[in-house]
Parts: sequence; C-alpha cells; structure tokens
Amino acid sequence: MKLRLALPMALCGCLGIADPATAGGPAARPGAQEPADTVLATLGEITARQERILERLDSIEARSAGVSSPESGGTEGTTLEGARSEVTGLGLGLFWSVVVLVAFHLLIRAVIWVLEALAERSVARRLTFKRLIPISRMLLWGVAAYLVVRVVFGVDSQGILAASAAAGLVLGIAAQDLLKNVFGGLTVVFDQPFQVGDKIAVGDTYGEVVSIGLRSTRIETADDNLVTVPNSQVVEQQVANSNAGKVNCQVATDLYLPGSVDEELVREIAFEAAANSRYTFLERPIQVFIEDQFRTTFVTRVRVRAYVLDPRFEFLMQSDVTERARDAFRAAGLSPKEGWPPLALWPGKVADEGSAAS
Repeated sequence: MKLRLALPMALCGCLGIADPATAGGPAARPGAQEPADTVLATLGEITARQERILERLDSIEARSAGVSSPESGGTEGTTLEGARSEVTGLGLGLFWSVVVLVAFHLLIRAVIWVLEALAERSVARRLTFKRLIPISRMLLWGVAAYLVVRVVFGVDSQGILAASAAAGLVLGIAAQDLLKNVFGGLTVVFDQPFQVGDKIAVGDTYGEVVSIGLRSTRIETADDNLVTVPNSQVVEQQVANSNAGKVNCQVATDLYLPGSVDEELVREIAFEAAANSRYTFLERPIQVFIEDQFRTTFVTRVRVRAYVLDPRFEFLMQSDVTERARDAFRAAGLSPKEGWPPLALWPGKVADEGSAAS
C-alpha cells in the first residue's frame, strides 16, 4: 500500500505540482489550474491500472500456491473436492450394491427353499407352490434392482428412464438372442402355457418342468437328465402339456398281442391291470382301446389310458401296468409261448415311445 501511494506523490514532486489534496486550495495559482487537473486525471488512470496489475499478480501467486483467489471463485479447489466426493460416493455405492445383491440372493434362495418344502408336504397344493417360485424370483430381483438404482445411487425417475432407453438400445443391438430369451421367459410367466411341475413336450424333449427362468426353462426327463431349453424356442415351438397345472395326468400304456386273441378277455385283463396299480388315480376313468396293426404279421395293439396320482409317477405307472398285464396274459394263455418274430415296421414309421411288447 505504501508503494501504491508513494508513486503518485513522487510524480507530483517531480512535476512541481502541489499535493493533489491541496491543489485546488487558495494557495494554488490560477494560471496552473487547468494543467494540474489534466495531470491529476492521468495520475488517477495510472493508479487504477497499477491496482489492476497488482490484483492480477496476487491472483497468479495465489494459484501457484494452491490457494484460490476471489477472482477464480474457488473453481479448482471445488473441482478437486467434488471429484474426491464422487469417487468416495461411487465406492460406497458399489459396496452397498454388492451388499444388497448378496442379501437378496440369499433371500431368494430361502424363499425358494420354503416354497419347495411346502410343495413337498402337500400333494394337492404342490403345483400351486411350484408356480410361485419363478414369480417370486423375478419380483425379488426387480426390487433389488430398484433399491440399487434409486436408493443406493440416488438416480431419479428421469435418469432411470434415460438409462433404460440407452441400455435397451445397446442390448437390442448387442444381445438380440438374450433379449429374445428374456421376453420369452416373461411370456411364459405371464401367459402361463405351462408351470413348474407340469409335464410338457418341447420338440424331442419330454419331462417335468423344474424351473422357469428369464433365459431358459429346465426340464427333467424320464432318464433323470436335466435339459435346458432357451425360452425363445419354447415360445416359437409347439408345447404339449400333459397335466396343465393339475396334480394328475393321463398316462397311455401300449401292449401288443397276436392278432387272433380274444378281445373281450384282453380288455378285461388290461382294465384290471390299470385298476390294481398303486399309482392309478381311481376317481378318473380308465379306458382300454383295441387296434389292429400289421408288422410282418397282424398284431393287436392294446392301449390303456388311466390317470396317475402324481405326474412324477408317470413312468412308474407305465411299467407297473405293463408288468401286471403281461403276467395276466401269460396266465390266460394269450401271449405266445415262443418268441415274437422280428417286428419290422413299415418304411418311414417309428416305434411308439413307451410301448411294450407282450
């Protein structure tokens, strides 16, 4: 400040001008009034420029020392603090996201375990509890995603819509097959062509539906194989449902006898074989159909249709009915004592699955 005041005073002394504060007083000479005013205006302008230069020098020094000046408004310090806060918040967000996802994963496993336990305890409500498994899984994962996006990261509804649009565009381009399977899974859950516990046939695969996910459906076959079928194929292909959500389903058992047997006796024996099976649901009707076929010779195909107590016992019931009928056919003298001739099928024909030669 002393330097700033000394410069105008020194210039006034060199020019032979009185102190600006007393330049307009009584001691001032009248002839020197106008030059003095001009010089004072020039000195004032110089002083103002000096002040601006010094302020800029102070600002540069403050920046180099890492201290924000009034002109900068603390922009750099605020930027560093904001970046540090964002990094810290992102780390905490990722941590709590992992915590939420792990917690919901354990919760979903617990819910599925409870529903499966309840399904095994009650035969009548088994399929009802099974149906709740995929719905509960999807709903809980949806709640977990909402908590992570909205609560943990604090994204508002507009941000969620924008992110969903961008993610949908990216996924639509890069993961078309995955999206087909996901939409197929949603279609299966809400349209309900089949449910967990149903016996279905998709293409060449036939078995019990054990799980329905967003990407695929898992089917357990009679050979205890777990087949994973993409949901896009389930939606595009024809699906045959044996029980359609009921606890019992119809089972067809094929038996073969010579063409010259007594049809009435055969019908009676086949009916009794199905009625005496421990797996048969006796509240539903039992039907026996007789059909002639030609396989190198005339044969009689006997088809027994009965309902099983539980779809899981379907193949056990087929085996039990076949054994009982064959024993009765032998006892009645209906089965040939010698072996059957080779059963050559017609060209292009395929043997019926589950059939048994008696």
